[in-house]
Amino acid sequence: MKKKLAISLFLLIVTMFFTACTGSRNASATTPADQHPGMRQSNVSTIDPIVIRFGHAGPDDIADQMQYGAIAFANRVRELSNGAMQVQIYPASQLGDTTTMVGMVQQGELHMGDFENAPLTGFVPETMWIDLPYIIQSYDHAIAVFDARSSVSRWIRPIFADNGLRILGVAHAGFRHMINDTRPIYHPSDMENMLIRVMNSEVMIQSINAFGADAIVIPFAELYAALESGEIDGNEQPFSFAYSMRFFEVQNYLSVTGHFYLPRNYIFSETLWQQMTPAQQLVVVEATEYAIDRMNAHHHANQARLRQNLLDNGMNINELSEEGMNAFREQGATVWSMFYRQIGGGNEARGRQILSMILSYAD
Repeated sequence: MKKKLAISLFLLIVTMFFTACTGSRNASATTPADQHPGMRQSNVSTIDPIVIRFGHAGPDDIADQMQYGAIAFANRVRELSNGAMQVQIYPASQLGDTTTMVGMVQQGELHMGDFENAPLTGFVPETMWIDLPYIIQSYDHAIAVFDARSSVSRWIRPIFADNGLRILGVAHAGFRHMINDTRPIYHPSDMENMLIRVMNSEVMIQSINAFGADAIVIPFAELYAALESGEIDGNEQPFSFAYSMRFFEVQNYLSVTGHFYLPRNYIFSETLWQQMTPAQQLVVVEATEYAIDRMNAHHHANQARLRQNLLDNGMNINELSEEGMNAFREQGATVWSMFYRQIGGGNEARGRQILSMILSYAD
């Protein structure tokens, strides 16, 4: 009987782990403390206490998606564990920039965090594919690709684990658009002679250069001042950051290019994960699924409002024609071949196959 019970518990944990998904099914745009109608209750009667340290670079503001999700995660952990497990949130880069926090997670100095992809490429080069321009073509495409059961996830997640990082889930943070203070952008030719800030990602640097501008890496904390002083011409952000960081005060034009997809990755320390009990792991997996559902619902519900807020604050927003978008896609595609080898773990042919696999989920 004890053996059957142990096997049943193991199968339950494995099943629930691999069905944790990135979609926003059955989620509604309410506060993180609300009960998720579709979530399962933990059936483990005794859970060892633990304080999970959670870091992110977003502002300490529940209106921000990162803090919204972190609070949802913390509330759900507390609820599922009947208070035995707690989450200490460190927002606004309190523990250092994103690269520093990823290193802390890798070394077991921080339990987990909400991270964008660009800093992760320094730890897992194979994940450079996520930053390729126009590789992710829609939200439905992203959901299919990042689903834990997809061929892409079954390939990339073990590589992360081998590097001390466990992917628990991926949420939408939107598509990134060109923002500048010079002129509206309708075609790559409009970006000539512009100095555009990007994240510290070689893929993003090469992409901006391919679009005809000159890319420059500036820490996010220093970006507003660089824009205000005129040191640079522009940057590229999703609607959420364009508004929350008040870039409309120092930039006039936002052009809806949608060139990069921005995921928010819930990453846990592999070292600390292995030190937790199965019951604790189950709570974290369920709470992550809940938080990501809430983040996705929050993201989708707020896009129109964020766009209108930018307009109300004087930012000029322009769409691109089909011709203009095709020109951006064609220029962006010239970057892909530069990173086949890194994406393929040193094998260029393997890199090509992986991109084909990713694109197959867009069909």
